[in-house]
Amino acid sequence: MFDPPSLLSSLAALDFSLLQQPPMSTLFILGLSTVISLVTSVANRMVIDLDEYRRWMVESNRLRREMMEAMRSGNQRRIAKVQKRQQDLMQTQQKMTMDRMKIMVFFMIPFILIWQVLNKFLKDVSYIALMPFTAPLISPKGTLSVSTWYFISSIATNIIISRVLGLTFEIGPEEG
Repeated sequence: MFDPPSLLSSLAALDFSLLQQPPMSTLFILGLSTVISLVTSVANRMVIDLDEYRRWMVESNRLRREMMEAMRSGNQRRIAKVQKRQQDLMQTQQKMTMDRMKIMVFFMIPFILIWQVLNKFLKDVSYIALMPFTAPLISPKGTLSVSTWYFISSIATNIIISRVLGLTFEIGPEEG
């Protein structure tokens, strides 16, 4: 039988100090960023109509090319027609952007709580990961802080997960 109080006390009794030192801390943050990216991407996948999003992307690309051609030709009537279609398309884009923003707001509070717990847990850690090279703008010493490593991990995992779940796609020349 599931007993939340005993589960919490069992977790509290565990020694997590191993997660405060590289390489375990590096893997821990990578795993955490993967889980967070996966949860938010699945939520996006459930909320967003991907067919409509793809149609919008293709149409947006097509209209941008039409506008460039119309401006090159100087045809004011054609320019006005494309601008009208772009305005209609912008309304669709705003609706889809609002859907994504709702998800971001929904996940923001849990993310802030996770980040607060993580900062308390790793407060005495001077670095979380070592870079194989030095990058003066990122880390002159070749070490990465929790926030920098999370940021890098989050971008990397989000790109992969978004591709796997079909949230990103390429528009071919025949579609534009």
